[in-house]
Amino acid sequence: MEVDVRRVEIKDEVVVNASATEVWEAIRDPHVHAEWHPFVDSIQGEHAPGAGRRCAVRLGRKAGETKEHCTDFEEQRRILWQIDEDSTGFLRLVSDWTAGFVLEPAGSSATLVKAQSVFLRKNPLLVLMLPMIRRKFHKTQQAILAGLKQFVETRPAARTVELETG
Repeated sequence: MEVDVRRVEIKDEVVVNASATEVWEAIRDPHVHAEWHPFVDSIQGEHAPGAGRRCAVRLGRKAGETKEHCTDFEEQRRILWQIDEDSTGFLRLVSDWTAGFVLEPAGSSATLVKAQSVFLRKNPLLVLMLPMIRRKFHKTQQAILAGLKQFVETRPAARTVELETG
């Protein structure tokens, strides 16, 4: 199999001290997802196989919108979106941009959550900007994962489970 040298994959992960069911619910429900996601103001649409969604996003002081559709979905395990339109401008530099989450068990009462972004560089000169782009994506994904972790671990349901098992 030939490897596409234009392909860029950026991954980050965090362990959330909650069940996969609790973590999944925070990701799966668009309204709940928008509550904890530090860069999303609102999500319109569904988080389901093939479904589309619109996200009102804020990157620094810049407001924007993405239009996406779900390309990979496995209940309580994985959800990925293809970003079809992006008013912030990143799609001018890249193509085939996907982003999402993968969940894995991490012991009896914790979940490993991986955030990933994958895209193809449109311009060969973009390789010169890759170190900066990677840093920004890692910082962004780490902030997203931190928001998810804090939200899930401090929800009343998570505390109830912790009190019952602790």
